[in-house]
Amino acid sequence: MTTDATPANAAEAKPPVNSSLKERAKGALMFAPPVLFIIWWGGAPFAWMMAAAAGIGAYEWSRMVMTGKDNVPAHLVTLATSCTALAALVSYMVMNPVLAALFLLALSVLVFAYNFSQNGPKPWLLIFGMLYVGFALSMMIWLRDGGALSGLYHFCTLLFIVWASDICAYFTGRTLGGPKLAPSISPKKTWSGFFGSSVGAGLVAAGMAAPWTLSLLGLEGVTLGGMGPVGYFVLGFVLAMVGQAGDLFISIFKRHFGVKDTGALIPGHGGILDRIDALILVAILFGALKAALG
Repeated sequence: MTTDATPANAAEAKPPVNSSLKERAKGALMFAPPVLFIIWWGGAPFAWMMAAAAGIGAYEWSRMVMTGKDNVPAHLVTLATSCTALAALVSYMVMNPVLAALFLLALSVLVFAYNFSQNGPKPWLLIFGMLYVGFALSMMIWLRDGGALSGLYHFCTLLFIVWASDICAYFTGRTLGGPKLAPSISPKKTWSGFFGSSVGAGLVAAGMAAPWTLSLLGLEGVTLGGMGPVGYFVLGFVLAMVGQAGDLFISIFKRHFGVKDTGALIPGHGGILDRIDALILVAILFGALKAALG
């Protein structure tokens, strides 16, 4: 894979997002309050927020993988974006991520058919992004609204694991440094940050499953498979690794297509995909465990 931008990319290149701690904090303070409020509220507002995130994420992905392609109909990217957002809303209506995934697959066929009729470039990567982003956001809607308080608990557990992983990786890596995790893909990631993120996420997950936490929330017996703090520490530890893998997965594509950031929507963080790259893969696995273990 090449790590340099193509000439077409270079013509569209934008200054990289300032990812300093100050800018990251600024972005968090700007977006966190309304996002957290909508997460707490749940229901239709949450579904619409997730649909918007799915649409923006699909747009960022489409723009990335179609950059430099010839004869790309603008309507193709618009169609892919709209279909991904629509699938997220369908997941709220049917409350079944599998049915939402099947609906998204059907919409992907529609996107392929439209592209074929326009003699456009092969859209496989675009369709993969639709399915990957759309299914993950649909899974998040199912998790959040799978029960008034228990749904909020499960979604917050997922969110806190990813946040703890991200924060602990950042500070552990900057403090301890050491060997790089994947220098050709993400030069700033270190092995110390990788393990620090897992320990931090494990501790946060264990706290979410602690008896006093569940008692305080009035949610005894709602943990996945009835697991206690030890089981949740292992869960958080492993999911943090999965999140790091999800981050690197998106980074591989960014490197290949010569893109530093998928967007510039969130100060200090970049685009939606830059912000939820780890959350996407973790949500899919967490949702699968919730479906399997109850």
